[in-house]
Amino acid sequence: MKTKLEERIKALEKEKSTLLEEIGQLKEVVELSEKAKSLENEVNKLKKEVKTLKDKIPQEFLQELGEIESTLLEESEEEKKLDEECTGCGDEEFL
Repeated sequence: MKTKLEERIKALEKEKSTLLEEIGQLKEVVELSEKAKSLENEVNKLKKEVKTLKDKIPQEFLQELGEIESTLLEESEEEKKLDEECTGCGDEEFL
């Protein structure tokens, strides 16, 4: 009788441990889910704000800005290439 009770206690302790671990994992999932939802709401609000602000800007001005941005990106890429080439040149000088 004593042995059966001890076995039952061990089984219940093991089940308790498993359940506590599962609860911990589920709580983490709930927290992550809530955080994701909150971030999603923030992103959606920011997207709406961007759209609202863009709607207030004349279309011609937005096109002009897009062209300027494109030009700046191209210049930035060219500068990166030159920097990489110069880095290679510097290595040759040390040899």
